[in-house]
Amino acid sequence: MVENVTATKNTNETRKPLIPVELTEANWRFWSFVLLALIAIYLMTLYQVPVVQGLTDPFYSPTILVLPLVAGFRATCYAYRKDYHRHLFNHPNACNTDVRKDWKGRKYTGETRLFRIENYHRYFWYTAVAILPFFYYDLYIAFTYQAGQFTLSLGALLLVLNALWVTIYTFSCHYFRHATGGNIDCYSCPVNKKSVRRGFFNKISAINHHHEMFAWISLASFFLVDLFIRGVAAGLSINPILLSFKW
Repeated sequence: MVENVTATKNTNETRKPLIPVELTEANWRFWSFVLLALIAIYLMTLYQVPVVQGLTDPFYSPTILVLPLVAGFRATCYAYRKDYHRHLFNHPNACNTDVRKDWKGRKYTGETRLFRIENYHRYFWYTAVAILPFFYYDLYIAFTYQAGQFTLSLGALLLVLNALWVTIYTFSCHYFRHATGGNIDCYSCPVNKKSVRRGFFNKISAINHHHEMFAWISLASFFLVDLFIRGVAAGLSINPILLSFKW
């Protein structure tokens, strides 16, 4: 009898739909977010920004070729996962309430079914590292767009800050912290206590403590730089030359 109950339970679990309930229920937070994202993507496709005064919009640099990988890295990030599960899906709640049936039959679906993709964050991290050089190539173009001359404009400075924020966000990742030393069983052991790896791990841990802040700053930086370059392309005089000299 016990075996039959167990078999029935396993069969019911395997028949669960692939799409989590969070993606199918009426939820104005989530669906308004999706609508705004689709509108933004459509407008960015319709009104593309050319390279202007040496400035390459981060949304139209070579990284656009691997945009799904960039989106995958962000969407599976622990910082963003916490926010969209709590604020967009409102699940799970932090306290014992029955708002949306958290305690009466609705189980947490994070990292299960379609959300299993969240478990592949470490692989998306490698792709994020691989495309970082593109951001620095955009800096090279911004500095050298005038032949035989180094030019540092306000827009180029903003691109520098954008590249730095993205780099810090990428290397403050929880997975990178784990890879640099979080997988060691005994850091108090004499062989590891004063090792170079232990010191590096401690520094990454200090940065990792602010990972969520870097996640949102780097994301906001993309949009602010995009708006700035659009203003330059529209003819606004907002990109003064800060430093310039011939080679």
